[in-house]
This record gives sequence, C-alpha cells and structure tokens, in this order.
Amino acid sequence: MEIIHQMSYDTRTPSRQTYTILHTESSLGWGGQERRILAEALAMRARGHRLLLACDHRGELFPRGQRAGFPVFPLNFGGWRNLGAGWALRWLVRAERVDILNTHSSLDSWVGMLALAGLKKPILVRTRHLSTPVKSSRPTRWLYQAPRATITTSEGIKELLQQRVGVAPERVFSIPTGVSLTEFAPRQADASLREGLQIPEDSFIWGMVSVLRSWKGHLYALEALRELLDAGLQTHLVVVGEGPYRSLIEPKIKELGLDEQVRLVGYQEDVAPWLALMDVVVMASYAHEGVPQAALQALALGKPVVGTYVGGIPEVIIPGETGLLAPPKDSHALAEALRQLWEHPELRAEMGRRGRDLVIQKYSLEQMAAAVEGVYDLVWGK
Repeated sequence: MEIIHQMSYDTRTPSRQTYTILHTESSLGWGGQERRILAEALAMRARGHRLLLACDHRGELFPRGQRAGFPVFPLNFGGWRNLGAGWALRWLVRAERVDILNTHSSLDSWVGMLALAGLKKPILVRTRHLSTPVKSSRPTRWLYQAPRATITTSEGIKELLQQRVGVAPERVFSIPTGVSLTEFAPRQADASLREGLQIPEDSFIWGMVSVLRSWKGHLYALEALRELLDAGLQTHLVVVGEGPYRSLIEPKIKELGLDEQVRLVGYQEDVAPWLALMDVVVMASYAHEGVPQAALQALALGKPVVGTYVGGIPEVIIPGETGLLAPPKDSHALAEALRQLWEHPELRAEMGRRGRDLVIQKYSLEQMAAAVEGVYDLVWGK
C-alpha cells in the first residue's frame, strides 16, 4: 500500500465508515497548501464525512472555511501559546468527538502531538505538502514517526521522508492534490482578456500561475522571454499571482526591457480563464514543489506544461507526452523548450489531450478524496 493514488478505489462509493475529521493549519497564507486543505475537506464532506477546521483567525483559511459552511475554530499555534493551544485542541477533539486529527504545518503538528498525548483517539495523521529539506534530528524524526500515517503530495516528498527521517514505507502515502474536472474543463480562451491586456492575436502567450516567491523561478522565466524576443518571436508572458517577490520581479522586467511583453495581473480568484488564455503554462520552480496544483489544472484544461526537474513536477510532466522539462535555473533551456512548442502547434494540441487524459485517470478530486479515505480506513482498522 505504498502508492495510494495507484491503488484501486471506487471514487463513487464512499467508505462504509464515516469519520469526524479535524484539519489544523497554523499558516496564515493562501497558497497551494491551504487550497488543498479546503478542497480536500469539501470532497470528503461530499463523501459523507463530518469536517472541522482549526486555524488562526488571522489566516485566509479561516474565513474561507466559514464561507464553505464548515465549523471553524480559532487557534493560535505560535510562540508561548503552544501549551495553551495544545490544551485548547485537546478539549476540542474530545468535545467534538473527533476520529481523525489531520495536521499540516510543522507548528500545528507539534501542537497536535501535544494535544493527543495519552489519548487513544483521535488518530493522528500528518500531511506534508512541500519538498523542502527536513532535518534528520531526533525531534524531527519524532514529528514524522509519531503520526499513524503521513500523507505527502508527491512521490518525491514521500521518498524524502523515508530517507531523511526514517518513516516506514507502510506509513507514508503519496496523494497529489486533485483537480475539478468541470471547473478546469477545456474551453475557448476569453477574447476579452486578451483585448484587455492589449496582446495581439498572433502573439504566442505563455504564463505562470503561483504566489510570487523566489523559488518559483520568475526571474529565470523573464530571462527566457528576453531570449525568445531576441530570436524574433512574437510572444508575451502573463504572470498570475501576488506575493513578496513582486518587488524584485518588477525591476527585473525593466532591466531586461520587457515592459511591453510582460503582464503582471496579480492575484486572481478564478484562474481557469487565465490558464485557458495561455498557449503554454510554465512551472519554472527550482525548489520546494510537490505536484503543483497549477500544473494539474493546466493539464486538465488541455494545456501543455514546460516544467523543471524539481519535486513532483516530473511525476506529471512527461517529456514529449504532457509537456517538456528543463533543468532548474536554466533560462536558455526554458527558452528552447518554449520555442519548440511555439514551432509545433500540433504538438501542443496532442500534449494537451494527453495531459487531460492523465488528470482524468489519476488526479481528479474524487480520486484524491477516495485515496485519503483509504488511508483513514487503514489507520482506523489498526
């Protein structure tokens, strides 16, 4: 039972066992990790389970969870409040008769272990979202060996935990984030978006969808764009997302003389129309990735992806089939991959079809929820 998403699950029929599941999250942001928590909670609720959230009231997950109709409990996990948060969480799991406590970030995972000390129920499950290096120290080993099961978002993260902290293979499961096949169904590009951005109809559009962080590789993408323009291509880059790295991206655009070819459109709640606008989607990350949700969303929309050999990206971007891969931090290789797809529109179309098929076969929301449910069934039966 090592690769959960490759096992056989009936995604239509929920488990006979239903659970009260409490997700905790200490992060205040709104990125792939927090989106995964909410998407998973919605999918599990649809399968008949009772879902609760405990998170910091200052974070974006708190109001979004409330709007989605979940009971959301405010907990501050940080600093000297750790002990208090532990007692509050212990009271909560007992008062709500929680069956599964699923923690996500390191801080709330420590609090979760503290809260469950000496209790037989609920069962502790940890989800690890990022491929950032982990220490092999004794406390870190305990952090990953104490949960009954650890769920990762890619095979690469799973292998990392086995190698670095000795998590037993039968206790770690790779379950990438699922994608809505209806929300991200293939569609025609919205002509009004192109017109609003003042991009000519004959321009080759490629884009990136992510929080603006250093390791997402935006600066290398800008250098690749400069190379494509110098080679005579009519092309534009659309960057969807907001974040702390904007302050470095904007000066780089000016330095490379790209003001007319780059569109920074900021955070967009609904990314599907923006992905549909792009001929190719780029994942230029050089660290920290699981299987990126934006990559799966692009594939579901029938868009080829140019990615890097980082984290879980190569698990879904299969060279020549669903996209192309380039070494991280290599703007020239990135430009060459984009040029190849620009020159061969029929290849782009075929990759898009294969990418959509891949998501249908392995990465739907329903398959993710069934796989998570399978892990819960496994640990509950022990």
